[in-house]
Amino acid sequence: MNADGTALDVLVDTNGLEPGTYDVVRDGYVSTPGVPSAGYLPKAYTVTAAATAAKSRFVPITPSRFLDTRDGTGATKARVGPGGVVTLQVAGVKGVPATGVTAVVMNVTAVNPTEAGHVMVYPNGQPKPAVSNLNFSAGQIVPNLVTVPVVNGKVDLRNNAGSVDLIADVTGYFTDKAATGSAFTPITPSRFLDTRDGTGANKARVGSGGVVTLQVAGVKGVPASGVTAVVMNVTAVNPTEAGHVTVYPNGQAAPGVSNLNFTAGQVVPNLVTVPVVNGKVDLRNNSGSVDLIADVTGYYSANGSTFSAGSPVRLLDTRTGTGARAGAVGQGGVVSLKVAGVEGVPLTGVTAVVLNVTVTNPTQDGHLIVQPHGVARPNVSNLNFVAGQTVSNLVVVPVVDGRVTFYNNTGSADVIADLNGFFTS
Repeated sequence: MNADGTALDVLVDTNGLEPGTYDVVRDGYVSTPGVPSAGYLPKAYTVTAAATAAKSRFVPITPSRFLDTRDGTGATKARVGPGGVVTLQVAGVKGVPATGVTAVVMNVTAVNPTEAGHVMVYPNGQPKPAVSNLNFSAGQIVPNLVTVPVVNGKVDLRNNAGSVDLIADVTGYFTDKAATGSAFTPITPSRFLDTRDGTGANKARVGSGGVVTLQVAGVKGVPASGVTAVVMNVTAVNPTEAGHVTVYPNGQAAPGVSNLNFTAGQVVPNLVTVPVVNGKVDLRNNSGSVDLIADVTGYYSANGSTFSAGSPVRLLDTRTGTGARAGAVGQGGVVSLKVAGVEGVPLTGVTAVVLNVTVTNPTQDGHLIVQPHGVARPNVSNLNFVAGQTVSNLVVVPVVDGRVTFYNNTGSADVIADLNGFFTS
């Protein structure tokens, strides 16, 4: 409040409030009903019900390249400059229907940026959100899976600094058309593949051109039949040279896309949503040799939860105290984040959330685990990082008691989480 009592700034948390008109009363002030004063403002603000989010089901497609600014696929053949926005048509393209598409799942890759920066992916024509999807340093090739609402049949990709080439490979879409697509069933993250110890495949590094066929149907809670796609975090460990890994439906020709890009000696994860054929998926390494890990977080089938997309919004930032206490997460530190009843997520019925999770300013090499609240820590990882790096990865994580949990295994790091959507039963 200013000195003469003519202006008052109030920060109001409306989460959990029923729609209606509310008064503002200064703490400790005894008001006279209906009489405005310096400590009492009747009918100061109105809470309206949030729009009901569309409930959508997923349709997987064989991964296909929709955008490559290096050769003019899907946009002008030109690098994207600072503040530059690429508008990408997705509806009506390469098997995606022209109508009824609520969101798209695509692997976005930044190639050879001239300086450190980030890319935002968001619904076409909407204001630029205060989030990021890919974070990179100069000269890197950095992918990240993105789930983004589709507006006007399009999505926008914005580069914030320097110049960069952008690639987008679509792996499926969500639709609100009746009797179309598959529903999602989350599982506690579980390791299905690790070529370092023989989990799910031979104990052997994957050589140049090598393909690992991974059985997912009928394994660790995934049903033996009816699975149309699987969501898994795939990690490349200590490749001998720069290259990439492609994940695709079993038995099909390897598509001209990539899911993970890496340089020699890195540990690089990326979330993958991939169609399942014959109960299996294939992982192909294009050069050198590498160990591969795959941690499954859920699957699509006829029955399960439906998806509601939303414009990206920040739920957690330990740098500022958004969603949790302010301060870096120390070694062995845990952050419990409330997601139910926040930013349009319903209070009940939420089975999983889609979060773009970023680690920044880590003091040591390490990894972050994102897991359901209150369950035993699973033997998986979601983000792998080196000291000083800023790295992002999409996470689909089950929600228990309205919350999800973040665990940092070593050193200290700040953690950021941006909501992209949620699943409800």
